[in-house]
Amino acid sequence: MSRAVASAVVLCLAASAAAKEGYNVWAKERIRYQKERVQKDPYNPELRVLLANAYFEDQSYAMAAGQLEEALELEPGYAEAHCNLGVVRHAQARIAEAEEHYRRALEQDSTMVEALAGLGTLLCATGEQGEGIGYLERTLRLDPGRDDARYNLGVAYHRVQDYRRSISHLESLVERRADHPGARRALSQSYFARGLTLLEAGHPRQSIAFFHRSFALREHADVIYAEGVAYLRLEDLASARKAFAAAVGLDSLHVPAIHNLAYVLDRSGRPEEAERWYQLEARLTPQLHRIEAARNAEYDDSYLFE
Repeated sequence: MSRAVASAVVLCLAASAAAKEGYNVWAKERIRYQKERVQKDPYNPELRVLLANAYFEDQSYAMAAGQLEEALELEPGYAEAHCNLGVVRHAQARIAEAEEHYRRALEQDSTMVEALAGLGTLLCATGEQGEGIGYLERTLRLDPGRDDARYNLGVAYHRVQDYRRSISHLESLVERRADHPGARRALSQSYFARGLTLLEAGHPRQSIAFFHRSFALREHADVIYAEGVAYLRLEDLASARKAFAAAVGLDSLHVPAIHNLAYVLDRSGRPEEAERWYQLEARLTPQLHRIEAARNAEYDDSYLFE
């Protein structure tokens, strides 16, 4: 199965109605052509794999699976058929069967990139990142240009909180293909997580650089709010005020940013402006009945790590 076909398991690329219609016509023609070849030579497992590929491209997964099972009856050790059946079962969310066929393909050919990428992706998606990462790393050693594997590897490293490696892979992917679906967002999230880790470890100045990188890729109120917290810890009140104000500008209901903006204004000798924001905070949080309660409120920033 071609790389483009296997990648469809992980990524679903949108197409215009006209392009989709043209694609379907081509897929149907391929099915017709391959069916004729199978009818002339029904005991040829390679032809059945080609017909299965055509069915898969037409999203006829049950028909694709049937042809691949026929191919495996004819040749039980056919690595490509096992790999492709793994891809089909993966697309059908039949995870246990997909894993079995990926593994059987690799028993026959340990360097089959499609099976390595598929199994690695599947394991990472089911919470077995330790093993899945290993398969994805092997995929990239054999095929460094395998963008779907690099994306999934970057996401997997993020999930195990290895943000350095996550950033390394995602930066490489964005540099190579800036339009890769989800890559910029994923890189923004890894920059943000790395910044939060540094902030929590007591390195606010270093964290700010990562917040800047994250925000450049995706403008999100929590990112600029965290930057404000970092500036606050550095006692840079002017920069903290700008950051908290920007966070509120992006999310007018961001109560921690509203509170900290009021706090910074208070500390900067601007009590009248601060009171206005404390009043807004009190209105947004019914448990704070008075401005004084809003002024003394504390917010747990641990939600940023979720």
